[in-house]
Amino acid sequence: MFMIVGIIELGLLLTAQTILDNAAFAASRAGKTGYSTSSSTQSQLILAAVRKATADYLDPSKITLNSKAYSDYGSIGKPEPFTDSNNNGVRDAGEAFTDVNGNGTYDKDQGASGYGSSGQIVVYEANYDWSLVTPYVKRFVGTNGVVRVTSRIVVKNEPY
Repeated sequence: MFMIVGIIELGLLLTAQTILDNAAFAASRAGKTGYSTSSSTQSQLILAAVRKATADYLDPSKITLNSKAYSDYGSIGKPEPFTDSNNNGVRDAGEAFTDVNGNGTYDKDQGASGYGSSGQIVVYEANYDWSLVTPYVKRFVGTNGVVRVTSRIVVKNEPY
């Protein structure tokens, strides 16, 4: 009986993953056009798309959506360039760097927060903490009965 309940729980978790994947896709579709209205910002329209994609199964208020914009695909996850004056391969305090994302500090990921502008590459990441119900499954999966479900999608903004 425990095995059947565990299989059902894991099936629900996989369903949550699929729905979150769909939500990230909906966010990216809404964001890559740059569309906004006189009554809604681009951010509000993106969050509405996520709520619509998840409302029947996941609690939309528990979804976190992050996005970072890059100039090209090769910049994703790369640190900001710096001058390695002591040739140790690591940026040390005081070494000059190029502030690619314009936030005034050195970052290990040069992406700028937000939905980017025309032609930029944007990485959307949706996260959801799925609470497990079955005590037996909680012992083997997740942390403290919670599994973090994550979905990531990369798109290039349309020209706008």
